[in-house]
Amino acid sequence: MRTSLFIMVVFLQPLCKGIVECHLEGIVLGGTVVQTYSAPRNILCIGKSNIIEVNANVTCTWDHDSNNIKTNYTVHFKWEKPTGLNEQTSCQSEKTKSCTMQCLLDIENLRISVTAQNSAGEARSEEVAYDNIWSIVQFDPPGDITVKNEGSGLRVTWANQQEHFNDCEVRFLAKGLELVERPVENASQGTFLLNDVKQCTNYTVSVRCRHTGLLWTQWSQNETHLTSLNVTNVPFHLWRSKSVLSHEGKRKISFMWKGIHPSCKAFDEYRLFDNITLTKRLNPSEDFTFIVVDENAHTVSVAAFLNNVSLTEVSIQIPSTAEDLNFPPVNNVSWFAWDSQIHMSWDVSQPTVNGFIIVWNTTEHDHKWQQTQERQFTLKGKNRILYNISITPLYETGPGNATTFLSYAQEGSLANVTTVQAERVSNRNAEIRWRPILPTQCCAFVVNYTVFYQSRHGTALKHRTVDKLQHSVVLDDLEPNTTYTVFVQANSMASSSKSAPYIFSTKTYGDEFGIMVMILGVVLMLLIVCTVLGVLIRREYLNQKVPNPQFSSVSLWSSQKFGNSISQLSSPWACDSEERSLTYQVKEEDYSILTTSIRDMAKLKQMTTIQEPTKKDDITLVSSYQIGVAHEDCLKASRQNSDAVGFQDESIHSVLLSESSYRIQIPLNSPVDLDGKDFPGSVNLFSSEETETLLTPKLKNTSLFTTYVTVDMFQHGHGHGS
Repeated sequence: MRTSLFIMVVFLQPLCKGIVECHLEGIVLGGTVVQTYSAPRNILCIGKSNIIEVNANVTCTWDHDSNNIKTNYTVHFKWEKPTGLNEQTSCQSEKTKSCTMQCLLDIENLRISVTAQNSAGEARSEEVAYDNIWSIVQFDPPGDITVKNEGSGLRVTWANQQEHFNDCEVRFLAKGLELVERPVENASQGTFLLNDVKQCTNYTVSVRCRHTGLLWTQWSQNETHLTSLNVTNVPFHLWRSKSVLSHEGKRKISFMWKGIHPSCKAFDEYRLFDNITLTKRLNPSEDFTFIVVDENAHTVSVAAFLNNVSLTEVSIQIPSTAEDLNFPPVNNVSWFAWDSQIHMSWDVSQPTVNGFIIVWNTTEHDHKWQQTQERQFTLKGKNRILYNISITPLYETGPGNATTFLSYAQEGSLANVTTVQAERVSNRNAEIRWRPILPTQCCAFVVNYTVFYQSRHGTALKHRTVDKLQHSVVLDDLEPNTTYTVFVQANSMASSSKSAPYIFSTKTYGDEFGIMVMILGVVLMLLIVCTVLGVLIRREYLNQKVPNPQFSSVSLWSSQKFGNSISQLSSPWACDSEERSLTYQVKEEDYSILTTSIRDMAKLKQMTTIQEPTKKDDITLVSSYQIGVAHEDCLKASRQNSDAVGFQDESIHSVLLSESSYRIQIPLNSPVDLDGKDFPGSVNLFSSEETETLLTPKLKNTSLFTTYVTVDMFQHGHGHGS
């Protein structure tokens, strides 16, 4: 059996939503959602027209909650004409909650309503009634608004397009001041004077009007105007810094002033005078400059000019170098930043301070300053902007030395560390260097640096932390022949930044190994050089041609000619008073003549022709080519004597020969004659009669006399010499 159930739900609010459920013995059998839709409300209609038109464009707006359902709106107009007939019209709108239609200006008893229709149903608003169309007509606002300075006030004028405007209002709005609306007594003239305005202030002015009993027009377009400034009433302050003496005896002094704000546009320029002499011209926006003066006293003044007329002027005295004393700065300066403000405090060592000048700037040309009597100051700054702040004490006779510091009102992120590199890398250590972050770099101060490093195959990330003033660190716990990755992190109070990774490799061996290899190389090179030099010296010594005694001769030299300057060589082989030739067996293997010397031997044969003596003092004694033995017994005695004086059996000591001066003598005559047939293997020798006479033994009691030996020496490619 099927049962039908009818339920009536009454909502007390225009827009409600509820759930209806059916229960049977505590069990929910079913339910549904019940929702109402409100009708449009807050209907407002405005007609736009002017006095010469007969129609008005009426625009109506309303509020309605459509619950996100597509809704169509219809605006219903009903009115009565002067003839008494009722008429109506409508305006359709989709989605938007506004509609515009044209109506005549002679209609009366106007009633307006709005109907909303969607898939859920239809709802109609209540009617809004107006006595006539003029009740909703709004005329255009006044135009051509002009504002001018007049005395200490503002004169506002406008074009009164509607002659039937009976009432007007002027609205004034200035920054930092309350909104002011003033009614106009004689609106038909279209002018109004506002007195007692604030000087050098931008005022925004607008005007609206209406016909009596009708709607006010919209406010006119805003006009902004800057009020005038009486420059003579503005305080003008001038301050100078401590003079800085240059090496040329000149002084550089900075000047800053406060007075007319440049936005007031009350003057054309500043002019700076040094002892009545015009020194500089500056723009109205400039409030800082410096000049260079000599050691004398000066009077510096700054004046504001408008149309070449001085409006206001201020001066300051600069003492001479001798009178410009050096006063101490403030001490114990401390500062901190909090909530976008820089708080600073300081102390003074002398109680005679009249005040303090605090100067701050963010750029080279943006200087601001403030004078205070307190020993603390709070500067409201901008975030992430670096401020250069200086504090100067003011004494009775002049300013003291300034104390300067840098600070942020609120720090931002640190700049990145750059130019990381490894230097002096060895097998177990390396020096890591980086470019420091300067205090002037945005936007924080560095507290310290941390160097992180890790080997390519390592797992632990090691680090070293150094002070902000240190820009390098030595890593001394590295492994040989290993690749490392390193980066540098800069830390501030609130942030940090990292550099790009840098990769380097340690050496296989350290510097000690290289030094040892170098030393060994130097020693080895020295050994090689010494060996080569020894071989060359030995070869040079062995290749020297030893003079062959076969080519020597014995001569009698004059003692008058040479005196005692020639060292005498005793004849160890002499066994009596007679001169004898030293018996020497010439063996073919005892000397060697190069193959290339055969031609020299041929020349020698021609050069050894017997010559007669040309002087009486030079007599040829004996030829060394004589091999025969004069007396066998004498020869034995001679050999014994030779051993006694240090001669060898078959050679003469080289030192004695080298020291003997006989080698520099040239014989005048040689009795040697060679038979070239048997040369060079064997030598056939013969002696002249004179030689035989000298070789003949004399009496034993004859005294021993000195003999001198000359050796004819030959060198390949040269002639003979002695």
